[in-house]
Amino acid sequence: MEKYAFTLAEVLITLGIIGVVAAMTLPSLVNRTRQKELETAFQKQYSVLQQSILKIKNTDNLNFECENYNGTNGTTFKKRLAEEYKATKDCGSINYNVGCVINEDDGSFTYYKTLNGKTLERAYFDDGGFITIDGTTFFIEQGRQAYNETGFLVSIDLNGYKKKPNRMGYDFFMFQLTKEGKVLPMGAENTYWEESREELCSNTSSSSMNGFTCAYYAVTDKDYFKKLH
Repeated sequence: MEKYAFTLAEVLITLGIIGVVAAMTLPSLVNRTRQKELETAFQKQYSVLQQSILKIKNTDNLNFECENYNGTNGTTFKKRLAEEYKATKDCGSINYNVGCVINEDDGSFTYYKTLNGKTLERAYFDDGGFITIDGTTFFIEQGRQAYNETGFLVSIDLNGYKKKPNRMGYDFFMFQLTKEGKVLPMGAENTYWEESREELCSNTSSSSMNGFTCAYYAVTDKDYFKKLH
């Protein structure tokens, strides 16, 4: 019986076609996988933060106000939250360049970027931070409540400060605490930047705070992470 086989040219052509198809589809598959990982991490961290704040509230029986967590009793809000998470590393303060994330020699801050890759305003998450056992990095703003501007803010780097993209609205999200202990995604009703939420989560905004309100859309838009490029 006569046997047939592919010629070398036919094999090479087939492999070439497979290679082209893989080159066209692999980036899309990788991107979708990354998007799903970020979405899952966001949902987890939002839930765990809510549970942690509720536990602190029930244990301390205090409102989340500066007068209750001002350090006079040895406990700041950052320290109290870090204790609840059993943090493995204190990241210090960006302001004093003693933490995990520091300024450049010229004083500029380049470690994190806005949603569309511009220079990010760090003034609202620079009062200190910590790292949990799974590598998640937390940044705290605890000073502005003293003049009733924003209240305690918690910003979370879902995959840790050592892993890119380190962009607000991608792997970095901001939440605001009410005095009663509710955790609100920044941009939601009764948060400081509610009225600016469209501008501060926009691919075209030039604001140095662009991305601050993306947590709101990550919660309310089921396709939010699918839209990330």
